[in-house]
Amino acid sequence: MRVVSRKPILVTGLGVLILSCMDAAMKSVSAAYPLAEVIGLRYAAGMAVSFAVFRTAREALPGSMALKRNFLRAVVVLLTAGSFFTAIARLPLAEAISLTFLAPFFTAALGYFMLGQPVASKLKLGIVFGLAGVGIIAAGQGSNADHVFDLVGVGAALSCAFFYALSNVLISRTGGADSSITIVMLSNIFVFLLAAPVMIAGWQAPTAAHVAIFVLSGLLGTAGHLCLAWSYSRAPAGTLGTLEYSAFVWASLLGFFYFGEVPSTFTILGALVIIAACVLSTWHRASPDDQPLTPPV
Repeated sequence: MRVVSRKPILVTGLGVLILSCMDAAMKSVSAAYPLAEVIGLRYAAGMAVSFAVFRTAREALPGSMALKRNFLRAVVVLLTAGSFFTAIARLPLAEAISLTFLAPFFTAALGYFMLGQPVASKLKLGIVFGLAGVGIIAAGQGSNADHVFDLVGVGAALSCAFFYALSNVLISRTGGADSSITIVMLSNIFVFLLAAPVMIAGWQAPTAAHVAIFVLSGLLGTAGHLCLAWSYSRAPAGTLGTLEYSAFVWASLLGFFYFGEVPSTFTILGALVIIAACVLSTWHRASPDDQPLTPPV
């Protein structure tokens, strides 16, 4: 039996907390600016921070194949970011986060079609229950007189889960060809470059306070993903993956204290159904053959 050190578990928990703080910071500015500008400024800050980490770590410069691999993935990361920032701008933070927990099911489906990975019967059952959780959350929106059902927001959150999963599968397909630091840096650079033309065309000057929030978000995003990359390279993914669901707790607390959002009974129940479905359908006993994946940026 493989014994997992406590340190990767603690670092994973820290990484999830850091990224939850980044989500809250981005929610505070996502509705105030055009989407391309939100993405561009977030990844400009992330680019500066991740490049500094890259230089400090004395990583080898990526070659042409690495640039090609990571550019393709950056397009997916751009779609992930756009979907996520749209979702948190339109939905309560805890609700948006809970819908993105469907990502493991999309990962399994994409793994089957793109990598030929088998899909266990329990995973198929988990997908059914996961969709039921989404239905519960959506029903809660419709039953709340103060909160009209937001099809765009829900669709954006589900799209984020899909593109996040696709990014994960693309990392799996490369077989660990690039280091975590290189992946993080190139993702930030390419996403910024992709968003920059549209950002410049619709530029809206941000306030000094919002610039500080974007810089903080870039710092938190890079730090959080490096924490997860470090821990996932030192412990089985199955052991650490369930810790990522603690993001719902942090999103609920941050949403309450900073935005006055109180998760509805439907949101809490739906999130619990989705989390239970994910855990039960993907859980397995850690073994020496487990190959953890670096989480996507």
